[in-house]
This record gives sequence, structure tokens and C-alpha cells, in this order.
Amino acid sequence: MIVTMAAQAQVEFVKDGLKYTTLDATSVKVGKIDDKHCPKGKVRIPERVKHDGVTYTVTAIGSWGFFGCEDITELKLPSTLKKIDIWALCRCKNLKEIKIPAGVTEIGYSAFENCEAITSLTLPDGITAVPERMAQECKNLRQVNLPAGITVIRGSAFSDCDALERIVLPRGVRAIRSYAFSSCEKLAFVTLPQGLETIEHEAFNSCPSLVEIDLPEGLIELGQRAFNYCRSLERVTLPASLTTINGNPFASCNALKEYRVAPGNKSFAVVDGILFTHDLTELLACPVKKELGDYVVPPGVVNISSFAFYDCQSLTGLKMTSVKTIGESAFSGCSRLAKVDFGDKLESLAKGAFYSNGSLTEVSLPSSFRHMEQCNFDFSGLKTVYLDEKLLEDERDFNNLSFQFCGKDLIFIVRLAKGGTRTLTIDGIPDMKKYFRNR
Repeated sequence: MIVTMAAQAQVEFVKDGLKYTTLDATSVKVGKIDDKHCPKGKVRIPERVKHDGVTYTVTAIGSWGFFGCEDITELKLPSTLKKIDIWALCRCKNLKEIKIPAGVTEIGYSAFENCEAITSLTLPDGITAVPERMAQECKNLRQVNLPAGITVIRGSAFSDCDALERIVLPRGVRAIRSYAFSSCEKLAFVTLPQGLETIEHEAFNSCPSLVEIDLPEGLIELGQRAFNYCRSLERVTLPASLTTINGNPFASCNALKEYRVAPGNKSFAVVDGILFTHDLTELLACPVKKELGDYVVPPGVVNISSFAFYDCQSLTGLKMTSVKTIGESAFSGCSRLAKVDFGDKLESLAKGAFYSNGSLTEVSLPSSFRHMEQCNFDFSGLKTVYLDEKLLEDERDFNNLSFQFCGKDLIFIVRLAKGGTRTLTIDGIPDMKKYFRNR
């Protein structure tokens, strides 16, 4: 015979201006009564609370517990607390001080997000991961102390912390997720630990005060635009352990003059300050401040990676002989680029490859060319495009979405299969909107 036990009914009750909800027979979570009855000033949460003759231990601040309680200035948490749930103190904009008890082992998503007045935050030893968006937009957060047991800094954990100037990550950290420290305007000193393996995309995006970063030995993967718009960053040395780079980790780093690779690295190489794969078949990243002029891509390079020359203002000319593919936004923002020779091997351009290139007035796509994604030459100074007739056969491979904002004077000189040419305006090339309408 199978016996089933009915779940104990959850009980809610209010005491001293706070709402409690039972978690089990002996413990409760705490929060505001409702949006119209937020506590104010200095708030003390008791360790235990009695209701209907039963004494409960307060072990959690519930999800959305004090969300938007803007008039709380100080919150004293009980030593019995084990969990601070998602959004628990989000938008407590005048909360100036909070001490997290040693017994807390779980902090939820966005727990302290937008707590603008908090200046210091210390996580207890039981925490093993900094939650996603935990302290995002804590505008006055100046000091962060992390325990030795932390293994991961999750996405946007400290993004938009404008006052944060220094961060020391403990030795156990293995991964820094995307946007973890993005838009920290005053962040100038970052200590990355030995054992760190991954820095994901845009983890330190838009940290303009960061001058130097020491990437530790043991680092394996560096995400696309991991240090994007770190405009003061001057020096970068890639460790010997690094094996994976996704796109350009240092796009728009205006002070960066050259890349360096530590001896023993078998995945990457530097030629004249520019970063390549070790076999020199892929060009990965060009330092923004390098004086380029008319640049010749070395023979043997078959791919130019995403964002490789992004915002390189000194690039005036480009010549390639063996390149087959050009990645997303690879030459976007190169405002002085006036001439491009694609050679006779190019097959495809990814999205926005030549977006916003005001000086570029003419391009000739070689007979090898097969595919172009949208927004490729938008907001460029393009006047003339040369191409083979066969490229017009499939609107998915070549269409008007790459030339939407090039001006009314743009013409296309089409090389005919039987010889000779014909001239088209943008109205004469495949319309992607028509393709979608006909599906």
C-alpha cells in the first residue's frame, strides 16, 4: 500500500510591518507587506518570529522581498539568514549599508541591483558564485570583498558600478561571464587570479579608466570584445596558455598600439603588432592606434576575423590576395578607408563588414564572390559597385539591405556573362523585403 502525505499549507502573516511566509514547519522568509506598505528608515529583521503559538526561524529574504523599497536606509539582517532570493533588495536606492551574515550560502539574481547608495559589499565564505546582475547599477559601490570559494563571476554582476576603482578576484575564480564589469567608468586596477580560464564577451566592455591588464597564465579563452572600448588600455600580452579568441577582444581600445604574445604560445602570433593565428591564416585583431596607411594583408591569410580593424581610423587603403571571408564589422568605422582591393579569392562578407566607411566610394566584388549579409556598406560614401551578373540570381545572397543608406547616387556596374556590362540603380537589385513577402 502506498501512503501519500499532503503538503503542509503555506502560511502568511504580518508582524511589525513585515510579511512572513512559512517555508516549512519551523522557518519563514520575510519581505514587505506589499508595494504600498514598504518599510522605511532603519529596518531590523529578527532572527525569530512567533505566530499562533509557533516560533519560526527567519532563514530567507524572499524573491522580490523588498523590491523598490526606496526609503530603507539601513537593513540589519539576522544571523539565522541562509538565503537572499532573486530581486530581494533590488531598487532599494537609499540603502546605504548592508552586512550579509556569515550563514548565507545563496544569493539570487539581481539581489542588490540598483542599490545606488551602497558603498561597500562583502560576500560571506559560503558563496561560491557571484550571481548574475547581483550589484548592477550600484552607482556608489567602491569596495567589493569576495571570498576564496568564489569560482565564477556571472553576467553583468557588477556592470554600471560607476564608482568601483579596484577589484581583486580570489584565486579560485575560473570564469568571468559576459558584461560582468562592463561600463565601470572608474575601474582602473583589476587583479586576475592564476587559474582563471575564461573571460567571456564584453566582460570589461567600456571601462575607460583601465590602462593595463595582466592576463594570467592558465587563461584559455578570451571572448569577443571582452575589453571593447577600454580607451585607455595601452598594453596587452596574451599568455602562453591562451588557445581561443572569439573575434577581436580589444576593439575600440584607442590607446592600444600593439599586441604581444608570451613565449611558448602555440595558437597565436604577432606580425608587426597585429594579431594572427599561429599559422598566419586568420587575421584576428589590429591595435586601434597602430599607424596603418595603405595596408597589405599578408599572403596566406584566408579569413579576417570579426571586428579585426574596427574603428581603425588610420587605415586609408586595403589590399588582399588570398582572403576568402571577412567577419562581422571587420572594417566598420574605418572612416578614412578610401580604396579596397579584394583580390580574386573573396567569397563572403559578414554583417556590417564595411559599415560606416565614409571615404569609400568604389568597390569591385570579384568573380569568386558568393554571399553578402545585411548592412555591409550602410552609411558609407559608396557611389559605384562592380559585380558579376550571377550574383543577382538569389536575393538571399545579394540584396538591397547592404546598401540602404548609401545615398541616391549609388550605381551598380554589372559584368554580364556574355560580355559587356549594364548599369543598375539600387531599385534594380534584389529586394529582400519582396523575398520575405513571397515566402
